Amino acid sequence: MRIGVAIDLGTSGFRAQKIDLETGEIKKTVITLRNPLPGANVMDHLDFAIHYGLDKAHGLSATAVKNILAELGVNLAEMDKFAICGNPIQLSIFQGIPIDDLAYAGERKKQKYHIEEQNRDARIIPLVEIEGFEEATNCKLFVPPAIKHEVGADALALIVKAGMIESNEIAIATDYGTNAEMALKANGVIYTGSAAAGPALEGQEIECGSIASPHTICDVEFEGNNLRCYVLDRDMNTIKGDLVNPKTGEVVEKGELTAKGITGTGVIALIETAMRNKLIVLPKIQTPDGIIHLQDGVIFTNKDLIAAGRAIGALRAGHITLCAAAGIDMEELQTAHMSG
Repeated sequence: MRIGVAIDLGTSGFRAQKIDLETGEIKKTVITLRNPLPGANVMDHLDFAIHYGLDKAHGLSATAVKNILAELGVNLAEMDKFAICGNPIQLSIFQGIPIDDLAYAGERKKQKYHIEEQNRDARIIPLVEIEGFEEATNCKLFVPPAIKHEVGADALALIVKAGMIESNEIAIATDYGTNAEMALKANGVIYTGSAAAGPALEGQEIECGSIASPHTICDVEFEGNNLRCYVLDRDMNTIKGDLVNPKTGEVVEKGELTAKGITGTGVIALIETAMRNKLIVLPKIQTPDGIIHLQDGVIFTNKDLIAAGRAIGALRAGHITLCAAAGIDMEELQTAHMSG
């Protein structure tokens, strides 16, 4: 069996899949619960690499990747293909490419510190060229391009996969990650940007928030006056959880899994269904204690609602800004593509 590995070097964590290259079958998935670099967002990681050195940052990233490969059961010497994806900063740190040109804005600043623009074109190289992977003697590394500071390879993949380049319709694509990268195509031009929405959407500002991981609530829906929780299992499959009274937390029907938190996707689903069923009437939660009770003590508060509202507002502000740059109204958008 020829083995390949695809890995998303995400700001909130790394996610990898082991693939049988002959059949295309996904053999195993491994995720980390955080990025190996200290900090909660891409600016923290950039700051760490600048102050403590690219070598240390690269070492942490490479070590995390090798630990993931070990969990996947992949031997470096037997791997054929290794594909990476992520924003320009994460891709650069993994490859050991200097990131000074990403850290500073303005030509004067770059001239003052003698900072040179780095080449971040797409490339296919032997993985052994990356420090720390000298054992991968037969493996090719596939690196997608970083076309703009604010548009990572994952967002570019969404643009290509959605067919935006070939299409003539007015469309917007948003990668709902930590940096909420977005692109708008209008009148033959693609406008790009990003919004600081992830910390709330990915649980960092939510009391019981969590990134997507086993035993987290990823979706909810009403069954009568009660809320059904859906929880991720160890294989990241969605499993039916408890049916609870959202005003008290009383369990009406026991589900298959326990829960320890709620994901960003779960937060959005909860807000949408709660507003539709008048459990949330902005600006507040309409329960006696101002709390929506989910299973196993997981709660959603008015403070959480405000934090999520800011994130949604950041996304909307990004969309409005791109539309303004393109000289169109938001009502003219024909299609919205989403990933995350």
